Amino acid sequence: MKIEANDKDIRDVFKLGYFKIPRFQRPYSWEKDEVENFWNDITKNNSPEYFIGSMVVYQDSKPYFGIVDGQQRLTTITLVLSAIRDAFIHLNQDDLAKGVHQYVEQPNIDNKNEFVLHSETSFPYLQNHIQSYKEQKIDLEVGSEEQKLKNAFELITKKLTEFAGLQEVTSLQLELMPTDKDPLSLLKRLRDKILSLKLVFIQLDNEDDAYLIFETLNARGRDLKSSDLVKNLLLKTIKNNSVSIDRPKQAWVSLVNKFDDIGETDALDNFILHYWISKQSYCTEKELFSKVKEHITSMEKADALLSDFENYGKLYCKMLHPNFFDWDNNEGSQSIKDSLIALNRFKVKQQSSFVLAALAAYEKKLFSLKVLKLTLKRVEYFHFIFNAITSQRSSGHIVSTYSKNAIKLSKANTSDEANIVVKELFKTLSSKIPHYEEFEVKFLELIFLKSRTKDRNIIKYCLNRLLPNTTSCFDIRSDALTIEHIVPQSDTNLSPELIGSIGNLLLVDQSTNAEKLRDKCLNDKLDYLRKSNYPLENNFLTDQFDGKAGSIEKRTKEIAKYLFENSRVS
Repeated sequence: MKIEANDKDIRDVFKLGYFKIPRFQRPYSWEKDEVENFWNDITKNNSPEYFIGSMVVYQDSKPYFGIVDGQQRLTTITLVLSAIRDAFIHLNQDDLAKGVHQYVEQPNIDNKNEFVLHSETSFPYLQNHIQSYKEQKIDLEVGSEEQKLKNAFELITKKLTEFAGLQEVTSLQLELMPTDKDPLSLLKRLRDKILSLKLVFIQLDNEDDAYLIFETLNARGRDLKSSDLVKNLLLKTIKNNSVSIDRPKQAWVSLVNKFDDIGETDALDNFILHYWISKQSYCTEKELFSKVKEHITSMEKADALLSDFENYGKLYCKMLHPNFFDWDNNEGSQSIKDSLIALNRFKVKQQSSFVLAALAAYEKKLFSLKVLKLTLKRVEYFHFIFNAITSQRSSGHIVSTYSKNAIKLSKANTSDEANIVVKELFKTLSSKIPHYEEFEVKFLELIFLKSRTKDRNIIKYCLNRLLPNTTSCFDIRSDALTIEHIVPQSDTNLSPELIGSIGNLLLVDQSTNAEKLRDKCLNDKLDYLRKSNYPLENNFLTDQFDGKAGSIEKRTKEIAKYLFENSRVS
């Protein structure tokens, strides 16, 4: 591997040729703090040659370079130069604007203008909205990958406006201002300071060396995620054979977009881990990349893995955000959706590999809708007891058990084989269920008051399970229901712990809560609910319930017993 390293300033770098952000690189990722820190560094430093680190590139074909390391800084510098150019345009200084613009866009050997920095992931927003000179700009919708670029450019423009005092300046006022403190002089000094920024320019011979350096930089503490490394490995291994479209890269972008669409951009690493331990082998997040790397021994394996990512990615997104997707309006589909929502509310991920495998088994027709519904319901009920109520310590054994059975399920070829795997899993999980006494103690500690809302979602889940599938008194949809205190929170005869306990709570629709039951005494509330066909018996609200401490405690324990008995895995 041949490596050349030289000191250069930004002026020299931008005149070397054209720089592209390769297919294995992630999009622009700097947030507000990083942009502000960079701005403060370059504006407040008085040194004529300020060092900003290194830049690693490889020669593609002269005069084109691929960027291995430094794309965040180079992109941000391009944003700053574009903002300075726009400021000169604002001041009607077209010559100065065009002078700066030559570092953003310059003619190639065919005398066709070409942007110095090429970025495929942010195309066409970066090119049309930021890099382009004024007459070329068009209105564009900002995608999720471009949003950080937009935020950074707007922040830099705001900072530049304040720095140079451009808020109300016109060209006439400019002529009357003293030199050296006028906006024009400030902009020129900033321009010169940007172009004088120093870096170590490290050049490699070819793209294969670039992939190797990319991994090495990560191993030495660079801030790269597992997904960055897996993307790098896949795109390195799968050679693109099309001139018009980079199919492997488009497949990866399609995967990223799935997570962007549901607002879970950061979930990609979790997906890859849960996919891996559901199909290949159990490992930790730290071991993941090395496992993937061992697996990718050919282009065919890399291609198959990328294809699998796309198929399983859709299922994982459905698992993360069930409400984002359309579901058939039947009891089975709605039950599956409810189980996925419940698991998200419990904030557990131990089961993710198996749930992903179960959804895939249904897609492959190894599970019927009924079997999938019962399987997910059992997983939901296990974690209701194990995590949501008794808060058992996270166990590697639970995760590895799920992984082992997920892998078996992924390899199953018939419905019988798939059903055997499910039975084995729940036999293991049933041995992990805490005793009822522990469950009851923790259940009695659940509280919902205006001042104590931490348990709200779990309490709503518990109360919702007491309701029948249909009722004539109100809208049964759990997201439309609110928690009502039977004995009001203003009552001073009971302790706050009793008033906020499940024994004093029930679910009603918002209208009933706010209008029909408001300010009513206990007997009037129960009478109204009885006449409205509210399922009082399902909610353990009998005629003996008097709203006193004894009846509230009794009802709490009855609900606890019912939920525990109807949640045990078998």
